[in-house]
Amino acid sequence: MIEAKYFRDYKHSYMILPCKSAQPEKNYTCRLLTSGKLEEILCCSLRHVNGAAYFYYDISSRTTLENLYRGRQLSFGNVKELFGQLYEIYGRLGDYFMDEKKLVLLPEYIFYDLSQKKYIGLYYPDYEEDKPYEALMDYLLEHMDSMDERLADVIYQIYERTEESTFSLCDALRMIGEKEEIYVMKEAETKKEASFVPDSSFTSAETLSLEDDFCFCSESSETEEKREKPASKKKNLFSVFLTGFSILGIAGIACVYKFYELSDQEMTTLLGCGALMGVCLFAGLAGLLRGGGKKEKKEKAAALLQEENDPPVLEAASLEGVLFREAEPQFGMSETRDKNGADTLEAEREFCGNTVFFDHTRIAEYKLYALDRRNKKHIELTKFPYTIGKMAGCVDCVLADDSVSRIHARFEKEGNAIRLTDMNSTNGTYKNGLRLQPQETVEIEPGDEIRFGNLNYCYR
Repeated sequence: MIEAKYFRDYKHSYMILPCKSAQPEKNYTCRLLTSGKLEEILCCSLRHVNGAAYFYYDISSRTTLENLYRGRQLSFGNVKELFGQLYEIYGRLGDYFMDEKKLVLLPEYIFYDLSQKKYIGLYYPDYEEDKPYEALMDYLLEHMDSMDERLADVIYQIYERTEESTFSLCDALRMIGEKEEIYVMKEAETKKEASFVPDSSFTSAETLSLEDDFCFCSESSETEEKREKPASKKKNLFSVFLTGFSILGIAGIACVYKFYELSDQEMTTLLGCGALMGVCLFAGLAGLLRGGGKKEKKEKAAALLQEENDPPVLEAASLEGVLFREAEPQFGMSETRDKNGADTLEAEREFCGNTVFFDHTRIAEYKLYALDRRNKKHIELTKFPYTIGKMAGCVDCVLADDSVSRIHARFEKEGNAIRLTDMNSTNGTYKNGLRLQPQETVEIEPGDEIRFGNLNYCYR
């Protein structure tokens, strides 16, 4: 069991683990860890405090696998990337003859470098675990995308194999690759079946019947409005063209009559052409008017049909009137008899309805109000856990500020309490002016001032 402590100095965040070696400076593994030659594992420094030695692992700007997928699901590609990079880490450890069993595979100690987008392992010389893959596989089973059958199959297969003593990450990668090949083959077969084309064995009669069925289905899927729309457009264009042509013809005939001296035969021909142009003008105008009238009739018919099909909707005022009339025998001008038997009328009483109890606990609001003039973005904690940072896609709320880390802080709800956790942020998370240590969790209350880097908020 690992019990880590966290510490932050001016620029770096550290995870502190005790060193049980008697002379760590002379130990090959400890010297290699502190040398910084292995980029695939966390670099650390060895410090002595009160006569005891400690490993100070630098975890600045890095988050853990557990925090990275908190509230999210792992896809097939995420799992493949995880096992692939863990296999590379194992390979690098083998190059330096380091014990692979000392690599910690707990989800809370597998770190992810957000800037380089790669996993970094924690190598702890004093780590002892009989089942190194059990906690990791439990985490993957809990956070995998259950709707992905391919992912579920491969995770369960790897989980069963991890119980064998001969299991290695190479076996896991091989199973992932085999499952991916099977999936690609099935996908190709599905596409091949979807793109099936009838061969020449079909007779012409069968082909014609298939074409007829297809034409019938496609025609029935179109609405009457779409079928009539092109025809109506053509008619309208023809009417416009005919009207314009007639007007131009009449104008030309008038110019000829005014500027030229014509014989009797030419005058007769000109008058005939004018009569023809007049008939064309009348026909064009009639077509335009008929088209507009048909459009108005269609709109009116559609409106009437809509009114007939839709149920009547009562407005608020009419609905109140109906309720009042229904309640009138009980609450309105009811007749009563006094002691002498004379008929009297009660005064009319206004019917307002009953007051409903409003439960504030059902819509409890958790909100951070910005206090800076340049920052006017309030944060509403709509779900839990709720993560804040500037890396879109990995956080629930993106704060585009240079002082905010990629994954800066996280809010969680336990019962009625709201808890705030710092996620190894570079510029720190503050509660009422006090800076939280890396991975430190505190409870916040209404009125507390919360700061992420240079951004100030008030929790209410």
